[in-house]
Amino acid sequence: MKKTISTFIILILTIILYSCKSNLNFNFEIPDLDDYKIYEFEYYDFKNSEINDFEEIDDELLLNATKANISISNISYNNKWLFSTKDKYSGSGVIFYETEVFYYALTNAHVIAKHRDFNFQIIEVTDYFDNKYDGFIYEGSIDYEHDLAVIVFFKNNSVLPALKLVYGEIMVGDNIIAIGNPLGKKNVISVGKVIRYNKTKVEDRYGNIKMNEFYSIIHSSKTNAGSSGGMILNFDLDIVGINYGGNRNEEAPEGFAVSSEIVIDYITLLLIN
Repeated sequence: MKKTISTFIILILTIILYSCKSNLNFNFEIPDLDDYKIYEFEYYDFKNSEINDFEEIDDELLLNATKANISISNISYNNKWLFSTKDKYSGSGVIFYETEVFYYALTNAHVIAKHRDFNFQIIEVTDYFDNKYDGFIYEGSIDYEHDLAVIVFFKNNSVLPALKLVYGEIMVGDNIIAIGNPLGKKNVISVGKVIRYNKTKVEDRYGNIKMNEFYSIIHSSKTNAGSSGGMILNFDLDIVGINYGGNRNEEAPEGFAVSSEIVIDYITLLLIN
């Protein structure tokens, strides 16, 4: 009888083990850089939008822009077996470029950085339609100074748009749209205005304070955990910035974003040259 009970317990534990096993693709192999390298990309000069009211934006165009939003899960780990300690960090990204084989998305360096206490990581991308992809970091794209990085993932049957980047700085007082994945929600749209440009202080996940020496877009679109790496658009639905943080003032919330001018310089200098 005892032997039967022991066998039964082992069977139950085995079922639990396999049922809890992660669906993450630990065997994914990152392609060679030559297979996905960006040699040139197109951007446009910034111009002031003639649309002043959010209600005037075409619904289909706004939906199309939202489809460029991705959710990024960054899982750091030491081994892939059950009960292995893992760290999961989530953020947003925006598709800005594509080839016949790959999509390319802008995000923050801090969104895709491996946790310092773990040896390995997996990047999982979820698109607007809840399709999941094995993502990987574009080699050489991590820029901690401006908190930028590029994620690459293979295309499937879903058609996703690549949004336009515009070169120039949106003006103080101009309207903006933020799209991202705050607090575990997907494809959240919020509207605000550019408040000012300034240097910012931010706190990383380890409690360290960093001063960003570049001038960021400070805006009133609501941001929260998970918004990092998400797009900032003008009312023409062009990318004018990439969110990377915000304050914690409930009465006067502010979001911080890298301007598209800095983003385009970053892409040109780090990826194409």
